[in-house]
Amino acid sequence: LLHRVPDALISNMQRAVTAASRAVRTVAPQARAATKRAFSAGHETDSGMWQNVSIGGFVFVGAMCAYEYKVHMDHVNSGHHYDREANKYPYMGFRLKQFPWGCADCNLFDAKCQKENC
Repeated sequence: LLHRVPDALISNMQRAVTAASRAVRTVAPQARAATKRAFSAGHETDSGMWQNVSIGGFVFVGAMCAYEYKVHMDHVNSGHHYDREANKYPYMGFRLKQFPWGCADCNLFDAKCQKENC
């Protein structure tokens, strides 16, 4: 019942497997190289430069945000703000006609002025 395979057939199969494995080993690096992402004009080495530029840009933007936050907080904490009463200029509040609502000297939504003057 058991069937014996001839030695010639086994040696032919071994040679075929060896030849196939050699072919795969020589074709595989070329196939891997062909599947790489192709950049414009074939400059694969420039991708590292652009990665560094992107990282540098993120660092620069982060540093600028931190600097602007510091400047803003220094300004807020300095106590020097615009004071409308201290900076009265002759052209401010100059009107040729009265406002059409009840209190003619106050703006429409200036509740503080309307309470004091009307």
